Amino acid sequence: MNEFWTSLASLLGVLASLVSLLQKVFPPELKVSTFNFLNRGLNYFSSYCYYDITEIDGVNANELYSAVQLYLSSYVSASCSQLSLTRTCNSSVTTFGLSNNDCINDVFDGVAVLWEHVMTQRQSHSFSWRPLPDEKRGYTLRIRKRDKDRILDSYLDHIMDKANDIRRKNQQRLLYTNSHSRSLDSRGQPWDSVPFKHQSTFDTLAMDQGRKRDIMEDLHNFATGQALYQQTGEAQKRRYLLYGPPGTGPSSMIAAMANFLGYDIYNLDLTEVHSNSELLNLLMKTNANSIVVVKDIDWLVNPSNRSKVLRGGEDGNNETFWGLLDFPDGLWSCCESERIFVFTTNHIKKLGPALLEGSRMDMQICMG
Repeated sequence: MNEFWTSLASLLGVLASLVSLLQKVFPPELKVSTFNFLNRGLNYFSSYCYYDITEIDGVNANELYSAVQLYLSSYVSASCSQLSLTRTCNSSVTTFGLSNNDCINDVFDGVAVLWEHVMTQRQSHSFSWRPLPDEKRGYTLRIRKRDKDRILDSYLDHIMDKANDIRRKNQQRLLYTNSHSRSLDSRGQPWDSVPFKHQSTFDTLAMDQGRKRDIMEDLHNFATGQALYQQTGEAQKRRYLLYGPPGTGPSSMIAAMANFLGYDIYNLDLTEVHSNSELLNLLMKTNANSIVVVKDIDWLVNPSNRSKVLRGGEDGNNETFWGLLDFPDGLWSCCESERIFVFTTNHIKKLGPALLEGSRMDMQICMG
């Protein structure tokens, strides 16, 4: 037995000497190439594929990395011993994230995947024109080879959509009004904005539960239906008419819509719009994923008042309220991002059948 241990010790000593010799003889480049070759060989026989998603792609931020970070934050368990915390700009919500080398499982379309958060020391380069962080952060996605062709693209699209939803919900929403007297703000924008802090939600609205579910389902289908709108070639827009006696809560409904979707609100005052080009400029400078509100349209469609709103003169320059209704079907069809138009009235009987038809208003909501 002693001879066995003596022989084993001698063999280990020889191997250690050979490793030391190889490290001195072979250059670092050859060692890296050998390691990569062996790694590829192991991956060939592995049943998994691995995808690295780094925080920095060259010198630019990788949008997919931040999307994965937001997406996984909703799955991180509060029982984890160590978590990273982040808070985005204009947000009051703290996001939990994975710490270094922590892993988390996810399931998409019946396929199990594994995420790992990895941080490594970045090698410095003297020729870099832009300072980079000392640590290189990224996520590694593990998927079985037999599943990657079926779910990889759709899974990443799903992550991007979910991350956008989280951003909208976490970001502080704004209420915009068109600047008075055709003035521009300090940034040359025709909209003034203030933080929108209305707390109304569909849970707080005094409305039939079935009717609220219908509205919420319609809003959800609209917000998630981008692919359908692209296939049909239609502009992604939706028009709602809120009607009822004064004090029945149209403002609360609009706030509930905005809070449900995470959209900004644009309160469009047509009495401050004096030409079609001015209206066009206002609408084209609204942000994506927003609600454009026009109140008291029964007053606007009254022939005696219409000329006071959009001063087209006696010869008529088509500068009318109807131009606003037709705008989304025309020029708006070139814009991919979704927008919702909400119109309110206290006197629906004054609107007339031409305005209430389905092609003008997608949904009519009684606030009585």
